[in-house]
Amino acid sequence: MDLLIGIIEDDHNLRDNIERFFSLYPEIKIIFSVNSIEKFLRENKSISQEPSLIFIDIGLPGISGIEGIGIIRKSYPNSHIVMISGTCNEETVWQAVSAGANGYLLKPLSLKKIIEQIDIIKNNGALISPEVASMLFSRIAQKTKEKEAIIEGVLTKRELDVVDYLLKGQSYKEIADKLFISYSTVNDHIKKIYSKLEINSKGELLALFIN
Repeated sequence: MDLLIGIIEDDHNLRDNIERFFSLYPEIKIIFSVNSIEKFLRENKSISQEPSLIFIDIGLPGISGIEGIGIIRKSYPNSHIVMISGTCNEETVWQAVSAGANGYLLKPLSLKKIIEQIDIIKNNGALISPEVASMLFSRIAQKTKEKEAIIEGVLTKRELDVVDYLLKGQSYKEIADKLFISYSTVNDHIKKIYSKLEINSKGELLALFIN
Protein backbone atom coordinates (compact mmCIF):
# COMPACT_ATOMS: atom_id res chain seq x y z
CA MET A 1 0.00 0.00 0.00
CA ASP A 2 1.42 3.38 -1.05
CA LEU A 3 2.16 6.08 1.51
CA LEU A 4 0.79 9.35 0.15
CA ILE A 5 2.62 12.47 1.31
CA GLY A 6 1.96 16.21 1.21
CA ILE A 7 4.57 18.90 1.91
CA ILE A 8 4.04 22.56 2.87
CA GLU A 9 7.48 24.12 3.32
CA ASP A 10 8.72 27.55 2.24
CA ASP A 11 12.41 26.61 2.32
CA HIS A 12 12.92 25.62 -1.33
CA ASN A 13 16.13 23.65 -0.68
CA LEU A 14 14.61 21.65 2.17
CA ARG A 15 11.43 20.95 0.20
CA ASP A 16 13.50 19.85 -2.80
CA ASN A 17 15.64 17.56 -0.61
CA ILE A 18 12.53 15.94 0.90
CA GLU A 19 11.04 15.39 -2.56
CA ARG A 20 14.22 13.89 -3.99
CA PHE A 21 14.77 11.63 -0.97
CA PHE A 22 11.23 10.23 -0.95
CA SER A 23 11.36 9.72 -4.74
CA LEU A 24 13.90 6.95 -4.07
CA TYR A 25 11.15 4.84 -2.49
CA PRO A 26 8.54 3.50 -4.95
CA GLU A 27 5.99 2.93 -2.17
CA ILE A 28 6.00 6.65 -1.30
CA LYS A 29 4.15 9.11 -3.51
CA ILE A 30 4.17 12.90 -3.07
CA ILE A 31 0.75 14.18 -4.11
CA PHE A 32 1.41 17.86 -3.39
CA SER A 33 4.38 20.03 -2.49
CA VAL A 34 3.83 23.76 -1.99
CA ASN A 35 5.48 26.72 -0.22
CA SER A 36 2.48 28.15 1.66
CA ILE A 37 -1.01 27.43 3.01
CA GLU A 38 -2.35 29.94 0.50
CA LYS A 39 -0.90 27.95 -2.40
CA PHE A 40 -2.26 24.74 -0.87
CA LEU A 41 -5.74 26.29 -0.89
CA ARG A 42 -5.38 27.29 -4.55
CA GLU A 43 -4.24 23.82 -5.62
CA ASN A 44 -6.31 21.75 -3.21
CA LYS A 45 -9.27 21.25 -5.59
CA SER A 46 -7.04 19.37 -8.03
CA ILE A 47 -5.89 16.87 -5.36
CA SER A 48 -8.08 13.78 -5.59
CA GLN A 49 -6.54 11.64 -2.82
CA GLU A 50 -6.17 12.20 0.91
CA PRO A 51 -2.50 12.06 1.96
CA SER A 52 -1.51 9.71 4.76
CA LEU A 53 1.11 12.16 5.99
CA ILE A 54 1.48 15.93 5.65
CA PHE A 55 4.62 17.83 6.68
CA ILE A 56 4.00 21.51 7.53
CA ASP A 57 6.63 24.08 8.44
CA ILE A 58 5.54 26.12 11.46
CA GLY A 59 7.06 29.43 10.34
CA LEU A 60 5.33 29.77 6.97
CA PRO A 61 4.87 33.21 5.39
CA GLY A 62 1.29 34.49 5.46
CA ILE A 63 -0.91 31.91 7.20
CA SER A 64 1.31 30.16 9.74
CA GLY A 65 1.71 26.40 9.92
CA ILE A 66 -0.23 26.25 13.17
CA GLU A 67 -3.11 28.29 11.73
CA GLY A 68 -3.00 26.06 8.68
CA ILE A 69 -3.69 22.86 10.63
CA GLY A 70 -7.40 23.63 11.00
CA ILE A 71 -7.64 24.61 7.34
CA ILE A 72 -6.05 21.36 6.22
CA ARG A 73 -8.21 19.29 8.57
CA LYS A 74 -11.31 20.52 6.73
CA SER A 75 -10.05 18.87 3.55
CA TYR A 76 -8.15 15.95 5.07
CA PRO A 77 -9.58 14.98 8.48
CA ASN A 78 -7.67 11.69 8.66
CA SER A 79 -4.22 12.81 7.55
CA HIS A 80 -1.29 12.50 9.95
CA ILE A 81 -0.05 16.09 10.29
CA VAL A 82 3.57 16.55 11.34
CA MET A 83 4.94 19.99 12.12
CA ILE A 84 8.50 20.90 11.12
CA SER A 85 10.28 23.48 13.27
CA GLY A 86 13.72 24.80 14.06
CA THR A 87 12.80 25.38 17.71
CA CYS A 88 11.63 23.30 20.65
CA ASN A 89 9.73 26.15 22.29
CA GLU A 90 7.26 24.63 24.74
CA GLU A 91 4.44 27.05 24.03
CA THR A 92 4.78 26.57 20.27
CA VAL A 93 4.64 22.80 20.67
CA TRP A 94 1.49 23.08 22.81
CA GLN A 95 -0.15 25.38 20.29
CA ALA A 96 0.58 22.91 17.48
CA VAL A 97 -0.75 19.91 19.39
CA SER A 98 -3.80 21.83 20.58
CA ALA A 99 -4.52 22.80 16.97
CA GLY A 100 -4.53 19.11 15.98
CA ALA A 101 -0.95 18.22 14.98
CA ASN A 102 -0.08 14.52 15.27
CA GLY A 103 3.68 14.94 15.33
CA TYR A 104 6.49 17.47 15.74
CA LEU A 105 9.95 17.14 14.17
CA LEU A 106 12.92 19.43 14.72
CA LYS A 107 15.23 20.62 11.98
CA PRO A 108 17.57 19.43 10.61
CA LEU A 109 15.30 16.54 9.59
CA SER A 110 16.64 13.01 9.54
CA LEU A 111 14.78 11.70 6.49
CA LYS A 112 16.36 8.29 6.93
CA LYS A 113 14.82 8.01 10.40
CA ILE A 114 11.42 9.00 9.00
CA ILE A 115 11.68 6.12 6.52
CA GLU A 116 12.57 3.78 9.38
CA GLN A 117 9.38 4.88 11.16
CA ILE A 118 6.99 4.37 8.24
CA ASP A 119 5.33 1.45 10.04
CA ILE A 120 4.70 3.72 13.05
CA ILE A 121 2.92 6.18 10.78
CA LYS A 122 0.85 3.45 9.13
CA ASN A 123 -0.19 2.20 12.57
CA ASN A 124 -1.23 5.68 13.74
CA GLY A 125 1.82 6.28 15.91
CA ALA A 126 3.36 9.72 16.44
CA LEU A 127 6.42 11.14 14.68
CA ILE A 128 8.01 13.24 17.43
CA SER A 129 11.61 14.30 17.97
CA PRO A 130 12.98 12.89 21.28
CA GLU A 131 13.51 16.38 22.78
CA VAL A 132 9.91 17.31 22.04
CA ALA A 133 8.54 13.98 23.26
CA SER A 134 10.27 14.29 26.62
CA MET A 135 8.82 17.75 27.20
CA LEU A 136 5.40 16.90 25.80
CA PHE A 137 4.72 13.71 27.69
CA SER A 138 5.90 15.01 31.07
CA ARG A 139 3.40 17.84 30.81
CA ILE A 140 0.66 15.54 29.54
CA ALA A 141 1.28 13.25 32.52
CA GLN A 142 0.50 16.12 34.89
CA LYS A 143 -2.66 17.06 33.03
CA THR A 144 -3.81 13.45 32.59
CA LYS A 145 -4.30 12.91 36.33
CA GLU A 146 -6.65 15.89 36.47
CA LYS A 147 -8.62 14.97 33.34
CA GLU A 148 -8.85 11.23 34.05
CA ALA A 149 -10.75 12.04 37.25
CA ILE A 150 -13.30 13.84 35.08
CA ILE A 151 -13.67 11.16 32.38
CA GLU A 152 -13.53 8.09 34.64
CA GLY A 153 -17.31 8.02 34.70
CA VAL A 154 -17.43 8.25 30.90
CA LEU A 155 -14.81 5.72 29.77
CA THR A 156 -14.30 2.11 30.84
CA LYS A 157 -11.08 0.98 32.55
CA ARG A 158 -9.82 -0.56 29.30
CA GLU A 159 -10.66 2.58 27.35
CA LEU A 160 -8.69 4.64 29.91
CA ASP A 161 -5.74 2.27 29.40
CA VAL A 162 -5.93 2.86 25.63
CA VAL A 163 -6.09 6.64 26.17
CA ASP A 164 -3.01 6.47 28.40
CA TYR A 165 -0.98 4.69 25.72
CA LEU A 166 -2.25 7.01 22.98
CA LEU A 167 -1.09 10.02 24.99
CA LYS A 168 2.34 8.41 25.26
CA GLY A 169 2.57 8.30 21.48
CA GLN A 170 2.08 4.54 21.12
CA SER A 171 0.85 3.16 17.79
CA TYR A 172 -2.28 0.99 17.54
CA LYS A 173 -0.07 -2.09 17.08
CA GLU A 174 2.04 -1.21 20.14
CA ILE A 175 -1.12 -0.72 22.23
CA ALA A 176 -2.45 -4.07 21.04
CA ASP A 177 0.80 -5.80 22.07
CA LYS A 178 0.91 -4.12 25.48
CA LEU A 179 -2.74 -4.90 26.30
CA PHE A 180 -2.65 -8.39 24.70
CA ILE A 181 -5.55 -7.63 22.38
CA SER A 182 -5.92 -7.50 18.61
CA TYR A 183 -5.30 -4.46 16.41
CA SER A 184 -8.99 -4.41 15.43
CA THR A 185 -10.02 -4.41 19.11
CA VAL A 186 -7.80 -1.38 19.73
CA ASN A 187 -9.41 0.31 16.74
CA ASP A 188 -12.88 -0.45 18.15
CA HIS A 189 -11.92 0.97 21.55
CA ILE A 190 -10.61 4.16 19.96
CA LYS A 191 -13.79 4.64 17.92
CA LYS A 192 -15.83 4.35 21.15
CA ILE A 193 -13.49 6.73 22.99
CA TYR A 194 -13.80 9.35 20.26
CA SER A 195 -17.57 8.95 20.20
CA LYS A 196 -17.94 9.27 23.98
CA LEU A 197 -15.63 12.28 24.16
CA GLU A 198 -17.16 13.82 21.01
CA ILE A 199 -13.82 14.13 19.21
CA ASN A 200 -12.54 12.88 15.85
CA SER A 201 -8.76 12.52 16.04
CA LYS A 202 -5.73 11.88 18.22
CA GLY A 203 -4.86 15.56 17.91
CA GLU A 204 -8.22 16.48 19.47
CA LEU A 205 -7.61 13.92 22.23
CA LEU A 206 -4.25 15.53 23.03
CA ALA A 207 -5.87 18.96 22.98
CA LEU A 208 -8.55 17.75 25.40
CA PHE A 209 -5.92 16.72 27.92
CA ILE A 210 -3.60 19.71 27.65
CA ASN A 211 -6.13 22.54 27.62
